[in-house]
Amino acid sequence: MGIFPVPVEPSMEALPVASRIRQLYPEDLFPNGRYVQLPYGRMRYWILGPEEGTKVVLIHGISTPAITWKVLAPYLAEQGFRVLVYDLYGKGYSEAPLVTYDSTFFAVQLALLLQYIRWPAANIVGFSMGGGVAAAFAATLPHLVAGKLVLISSAGLIEDLRAPNPSVRVPIPQYEELRDLQASELPGYKRSLQSCFVDGPIRGQEAAFDKLASLTVGPAQQRVQVLVVHGTDDEIVPVGEVDKIKARIPQAEILKVDGAQHDVVLNDAHWQRVAQELVRFLQ
Repeated sequence: MGIFPVPVEPSMEALPVASRIRQLYPEDLFPNGRYVQLPYGRMRYWILGPEEGTKVVLIHGISTPAITWKVLAPYLAEQGFRVLVYDLYGKGYSEAPLVTYDSTFFAVQLALLLQYIRWPAANIVGFSMGGGVAAAFAATLPHLVAGKLVLISSAGLIEDLRAPNPSVRVPIPQYEELRDLQASELPGYKRSLQSCFVDGPIRGQEAAFDKLASLTVGPAQQRVQVLVVHGTDDEIVPVGEVDKIKARIPQAEILKVDGAQHDVVLNDAHWQRVAQELVRFLQ
């Protein structure tokens, strides 16, 4: 076990409000933003939508923080869902603790956050690396999953993995500048990114995905329902990953979005289709 308090490197919170990076990704992008100090460092989260709404957690990917959900989170809130959005440690407005960024670490982050905001359980939506986080979270803490799990452009089972090269292949090209500024202005970002590739939930989650095939979750102890959404033209996480997920989770519902790339949650041509399917599935 590590030593507490864990040493951390600063988040975007420590940078001047007028800085370019904070103009691209303002602290108040979503309403009801708060910080919380947890054992692994200070982190930021936002809660959108009516208090009585069905609870949904949105987990972003490896390099672009919660701004990933810029259009989907408000949409779900407008449809009556209670939506939790947050920055994973090492990204955006959450500090970068000096630890190993593996699936257990990210699962613990979300579990402690849910405890803090007093959500007994929630439906979980993970994008890209967040899909690996979501699978690991559900497999290890099933009592915190209300019943449904959505994996969008999901990593977790990738075999052909290369170390991150800051000059090529941005997961969400709309936020290339934000990714680059995090790398240059946040000392812990590159280290956290590297650990996510080497140690993290991008790969090696076979046991977690296998467990989802027969997992019972939540207070009702019902079989988990899984929706897998993936763009057919994704060059970051190839669409072939869907078949690998389906083989391990036979009951999963599959939605392949024709022509969509890895930015399926943001691209003007595709995000509304994804949003509508989320509403249908999560209701």
